[in-house]
Amino acid sequence: MTRNARPNIVLLMADDLGVGDLCCYGNNSVSTPNIDRLASEGVRLTQHLTAASMCTPSRAAFLTGRYPIRSGMVSPYNLNRAFTWLGGSGGLPTNETTFAKLLQHRGYRTGLIGKWHLGLSCASRNDHCYHPLNHGFHYFYGVPFGLLSDCQASKTPELHRWLRIKLWISTVALALVPFLLLIPKFTRWFSVPWKVIFVFALLAFLFFTSWYSSYGFTRRWNCILMRNHEIIQQPMKEEKVASLMLKEALAFIERYKREPFLLFFSFLHVHTPLISKKQFVGRSKYGRYGDNVEEMDWMVGKILDALDQERLANHTLVYFTSDNGGHLEPLDGAVQLGGWNGIYKVIDGQNLMPLLEGRASHSDHKFLFHYCGVYLHTVRWHQKD
Repeated sequence: MTRNARPNIVLLMADDLGVGDLCCYGNNSVSTPNIDRLASEGVRLTQHLTAASMCTPSRAAFLTGRYPIRSGMVSPYNLNRAFTWLGGSGGLPTNETTFAKLLQHRGYRTGLIGKWHLGLSCASRNDHCYHPLNHGFHYFYGVPFGLLSDCQASKTPELHRWLRIKLWISTVALALVPFLLLIPKFTRWFSVPWKVIFVFALLAFLFFTSWYSSYGFTRRWNCILMRNHEIIQQPMKEEKVASLMLKEALAFIERYKREPFLLFFSFLHVHTPLISKKQFVGRSKYGRYGDNVEEMDWMVGKILDALDQERLANHTLVYFTSDNGGHLEPLDGAVQLGGWNGIYKVIDGQNLMPLLEGRASHSDHKFLFHYCGVYLHTVRWHQKD
């Protein structure tokens, strides 16, 4: 591959993968031979830090090479640090320059398969102003957000769980009021007009419907599968979506193998609810999370095999990463469902190609800034020499 060539580019991004969840980074409880192959045949980046600890701001930084605060993709409020509602307004501004836009201008065919999580619409549900096709991608097949436990009817809701508990408690309390008012009426302690009882009952009903109309139908509103602008599954079939995404990725490579292409494969793995095929269940030493990591590695292998079969490997830059570190909070009883972040708890972009090609021994980065929402918490300085 010459420096002035137009190599194919395959970007493989995991969702919430911890730095210590791969064999090539020291893990011995999972098997990741295909990702390890990338590490052994290429380079392994040990100080390649994400710009945020949440999906939306970290992915905004990844696509633009800029701190997410510059594009307005951060929030000081914990509930709003990542997009959670398909019907909400907001997203990555269309005047931001993504690497997909730059490659489009260089004649690349660009495709995003998998998770987006950078907004969809502005003023109406169908304007799709923040859609991937407005950010440099010719083709999109995937989900506007990602997987949540809410996307499976049998799982405990993940989205605003404690808020929902408070809403249920408030609903029950309001619903009890008209029943309590019936007690003095039927015991003849004092008379309570039926209109008063009816008003309290109506208030309880309206309060319930006002919040349940959103939270009660999260799976239908949020968990959808799209091809370009078309919704093809609503709600999506979570157990099959990974296989469909892999099939689309392989078809994309086959379709554009004779011209330079960018394939951004954004996995739904390894975010909860950790949906894995039957042949991967129980395979790892690290429970459901390890099984999900191993299935993701198998999918990486299928993509690498396709590149080999089409004799594209020597003309393709393959890059594997995670949007941010492991999600440490989710538990199934006492069992942790997230990954391991090692010593890390979390760019304005620099060109790393000289480092990757061996023409430089150090990155051009001297400073890295770490924001929590819109607040600057840490500045890291590393003297270049």
